[in-house]
Amino acid sequence: MTDQEKQPPVYPSDGSSAYPTAAQEKEALKKKNQSPPGPATGQQPVYFESASPRGWTIVINNRFWTDGFRVFVSRDACDKYEAFKKSSNEHVQDLQNQGIGIPLFKVVNPVFPINSRFLTFRKYTPNAIGGPFDVDRDFHEYCVVKKRYHIGYDSYIFEFHPDPNNPKADFSFVMFSHTSLPINDYIYKGERHRWIDESYIGGFRKRFQVKFGFKHTELRPEQPSLCDNWDGVSDKLDKKKQPNPLLDSFWKNKLNAFSKFAKPEYYGSHCSAILGEYESYFGLGHAEVSIDDVYNSSADIDYESTRSVHEDASVLICVASVLKRQKDIIEDRKKRSSN
Repeated sequence: MTDQEKQPPVYPSDGSSAYPTAAQEKEALKKKNQSPPGPATGQQPVYFESASPRGWTIVINNRFWTDGFRVFVSRDACDKYEAFKKSSNEHVQDLQNQGIGIPLFKVVNPVFPINSRFLTFRKYTPNAIGGPFDVDRDFHEYCVVKKRYHIGYDSYIFEFHPDPNNPKADFSFVMFSHTSLPINDYIYKGERHRWIDESYIGGFRKRFQVKFGFKHTELRPEQPSLCDNWDGVSDKLDKKKQPNPLLDSFWKNKLNAFSKFAKPEYYGSHCSAILGEYESYFGLGHAEVSIDDVYNSSADIDYESTRSVHEDASVLICVASVLKRQKDIIEDRKKRSSN
């Protein structure tokens, strides 16, 4: 035992005695064995400390029963939305018409999925004629996500409709999520993208103060991707198309407890977005997506407005919301099995 370990513990004194009472000793021992208290409400988890200071901190509220969940450009926008609902002030309407204090998306998850529909994103737009914002009317169907199951991976088909008046602007892509490795790959605008699930790092939740965590990156040309074995049309991967270390030894990876750990070779050269859900002791009940704004060249950007969100950022938010929903499903399944 070191000299430091031999030193008696320091107890808070109430002034009645220089020595601790039996009750004080019991309380001190109790505090010593407790986990460190969570940070005060309003602080940010350690996991987001590396996020870019320029860009959006998107809030994905937790699902409320079967009503789905809403997505906001910031926590302040979420608070404003709740406050604005109680006001008919013209100044409030003016702010909402600028995209301030309104949701960015309403995300609907079907109770009884039809045609493998997983999520539907309704994108809110400020009232074009300048009237009060109507949460039940001022939106259009922006993205539909369908999920398919395969051996060794799942596929998510994203169908985007950015302009309801211009069907030619529609586009789609497929994200492939490995069921044993912590990678989720897709191709968007010719670039190979990946979200890496870091949730399986030892002591992750206690260390980073989030329930789960993902980081987004763009792969370098020499890095293998699940999409390398995609035919560009279907929602399946062709393992015979070319050798791919990510698709080898499915059963070996499934039985390997370490296969879920993120490895350095999974990452590209830059992390442009971070997804995580706050631990419950923050008292906030939502996930956040911190997105590095590499889309706007102007310094005069109001990140509190939904108008500031570039289409590329919207796509990132939709993919991140799907990853969060999948984590919610896994957590719900664990809760049901433990009861």
